[in-house]
Amino acid sequence: MPLTTVAEHKTERLEVLAADGTLDASVAPRISKEKLLELFTVMTRIRVFDERAIKLQRQGRLGTYPQILGQEATQVVPALCLEPKDWLVPTYRGQGAYFARGMKLRYSLLYWGGDDRGVKFPEGNNDLMFAIPVGSHMTQAMGLAWGEKLRGTKNVSICWIGDGASSKGDFHEALTFAGVHKLGMIMFIENNQWAISLGREAQCAAETLAQKAHGYGAYGIQVDGNDALAVYKAVCEAVARGRAGEGPTVIEAITYRMGHHTTADDATRYRSNEEVAEWKAKDPLERFRKYLLKDGILDQNALDRIQKEAEEYVAEEIKEYEAFSKPNPLDMFANNFATAPWPLIEQRAELEEILREKQSRNEIPELPPAEGRFP
Repeated sequence: MPLTTVAEHKTERLEVLAADGTLDASVAPRISKEKLLELFTVMTRIRVFDERAIKLQRQGRLGTYPQILGQEATQVVPALCLEPKDWLVPTYRGQGAYFARGMKLRYSLLYWGGDDRGVKFPEGNNDLMFAIPVGSHMTQAMGLAWGEKLRGTKNVSICWIGDGASSKGDFHEALTFAGVHKLGMIMFIENNQWAISLGREAQCAAETLAQKAHGYGAYGIQVDGNDALAVYKAVCEAVARGRAGEGPTVIEAITYRMGHHTTADDATRYRSNEEVAEWKAKDPLERFRKYLLKDGILDQNALDRIQKEAEEYVAEEIKEYEAFSKPNPLDMFANNFATAPWPLIEQRAELEEILREKQSRNEIPELPPAEGRFP
């Protein structure tokens, strides 16, 4: 008996804006001028913030920081395709997504300054705190989408991961359940070419990461992640698919981390300056700016005003960050459990004793009251 074809799959790539800002109207999303300005303004502000955060870290005014330079479109745009009740599940490089959802940047600085008061999301948002372990949040995003389906809502979850995380077992587990139960989950892969220092080709032999969707009954698409309009269209369509009960979507956004993995990394040890220069020519913010100018949506004066306002906004957020009082170390034990396990209770009691002794010897100043809930 001859071989027969039982299934065929194709993986498509979406690009809307060329590098020079030219729009392909045949695939362009339906988007208002107001939304275009919102996307560009938020991307500009997170770019300015990112540049200032690096300087703060180098000056000793901030802890280790993961720069998102070059990934503004993949950070900001997906978040602006959601409703507040949709679940936001970012990676540790997720300050752009949080900011797009309304979180003040002073809290992002607080977090990267080592202060857990920085975990403060806008009231009414379903924003999940990111996990530092790579990929451990994928099954959580799936579970949130499953919970929304059981409750009968149309809310979706979106989970950001890097290209390296797509090779983890959590990816398989999350998409297996999401596909079987047709969950409204979007797996958004920021393929920035490097899983820390491991190149894309060294960690996955597949031609694309988007094609992995086919193995789970999910819809998969690759987009130019430096094209804000392509990202917007792909995510909006994925959200609509999820709300309609049509199951999960895997979006592979091809982008590039122009900076180091974090301020503790030295990317020059594993990639060339020529490679970085090639990707800088595909800068998502510059491409978007060219489009807005080319199509007459904004003029140079308006662009200059947006830039100036971004710089003033970020300067004020830095000022607010540095005006916060010193935190109480006991706060690290707050808001972790409904009922705290005994090791945590013992550790907190031990730290309380250490702090009392240091204060009695005038080794540390009087601390502010501890905040949060201590079960």
